[in-house]
Amino acid sequence: MGASAAVLGHPAEAIAMLVNILSDMGEELPAGSFVMSGGITEAIAVQPGDSIIARFQELGSVSMRFVE
Repeated sequence: MGASAAVLGHPAEAIAMLVNILSDMGEELPAGSFVMSGGITEAIAVQPGDSIIARFQELGSVSMRFVE
């Protein structure tokens, strides 16, 4: 289970942090850049035979099964 608030309290905070770090380095984030704010769940190890289902509120779900 995850929530976007897990990314520094709000996903936009992660983007603001990125922009500030780039600015400190004399760089910038070009307009129109695609930026992902970060993972909202912990990484989990999978093994052959495991099945995973990801459900996204109002978007639907996706599932996968890991094989050898």
